[in-house]
Amino acid sequence: MAKSLTKEENILLTLINAFKNDEKEKLNHLGNISKSLIEVRKKVKEEMEKLPPQFNVFNFINLLNHENYNSNLFANFLDIKFKHNGNEIGFAKLFLKYITEEFGWEFDLENIKIEDIKIKRELSTEELKRIDIFIGYKKEFAIIIENKIWADDGYKQLKNYYNHVKSQEYDKIYIIYLTPYEREPSEESLSKELYKKEGSELYGKFKNIKHEEIGKWINKKILKNEEFSFLNIESKDNKNDYKLLKSALIQIINNELSISQGDKMTEGKIKKILEENIFKDIKTVEDVDEYINMFKSQVIGLLEEKRVEIEAEIERENRKVIIDKFFPHYLKFTKDVIKELEKQGYKKGNFYAPNKDEYIFTDNECPIDSSYFLGLGSVFLQSDCEDNSIICRLGIAEEEDKKIK
Repeated sequence: MAKSLTKEENILLTLINAFKNDEKEKLNHLGNISKSLIEVRKKVKEEMEKLPPQFNVFNFINLLNHENYNSNLFANFLDIKFKHNGNEIGFAKLFLKYITEEFGWEFDLENIKIEDIKIKRELSTEELKRIDIFIGYKKEFAIIIENKIWADDGYKQLKNYYNHVKSQEYDKIYIIYLTPYEREPSEESLSKELYKKEGSELYGKFKNIKHEEIGKWINKKILKNEEFSFLNIESKDNKNDYKLLKSALIQIINNELSISQGDKMTEGKIKKILEENIFKDIKTVEDVDEYINMFKSQVIGLLEEKRVEIEAEIERENRKVIIDKFFPHYLKFTKDVIKELEKQGYKKGNFYAPNKDEYIFTDNECPIDSSYFLGLGSVFLQSDCEDNSIICRLGIAEEEDKKIK
């Protein structure tokens, strides 16, 4: 006869079963949500196919998120200055007006001369670091712009930039931290004590700007501003035609929005599904945490496993292609080099030949104590730069390699 459960054991069993049922219900709910999200993805794709083609030059040449090229783009944009109908226009001065309105930074805009605003890229510091974009006006003010798209901050990076500019004795120094999303620099790069503590050196003079905000500013204050309506005029003789400038501005706007925003349509649709399926059941912070943990521990884990599986398969295919295409030629070339070197009196092994400039190493421990060394697979050859005989001796093998290709 089975032993009857105690009152405490019955309570515990009831709780366990309730927990199991609750988990099962949540998993079923999660499955339904996943199916809904798949449907949303299909609908979004269908909607996007109806839109005009979105052609971003920077995206197609893989420069959309490249920090150096993006910094070049923005710096050159700021450096644009020209005259129209007797009016002097400078995009750097317009940018100063924008940050004055946004942050309350005080620039004497009425008296600032466009030609005296200096824009510099990769301004070097004493510690051989480089400021992404530097805006300076005489000794009145300086603005440090640090563009961080994906990279992390370097050790004391912003502090170093600030100290360098401070040593140049500008009256006012400001820092703009340009990022895709709202983000603060690491504590190691710039201590919060320097810009968040009231009364500190950079208090009120440090701001985070998103790329999206730059794009919206250019679009609203320049491209769609009545003051710049001449950008839409097409001149038959091209003498006063600004369509190239307009086209460039459109691409810059699109680029900056793309860096920050991603796919807003997808985000909106997903939010709607979540509101219909999950948000209505969430009443407390604990409920939110429960669903977050569920996604983290189960859904994200499974997706990460799938990512690794796909990446591994791609890596295997790429490796096979490389090995099949290049390895036979490379192996033959290496063997030919070895034979040619042996003909010229070189020796195998980890030892110096009588002439210090003539030796071969059969492992990867070639010491670099001369002007340069050349690595060829398992063979390492070292010589002085002025000794051209080595290059001549490799000539036959190099010619053979050209024939193979």
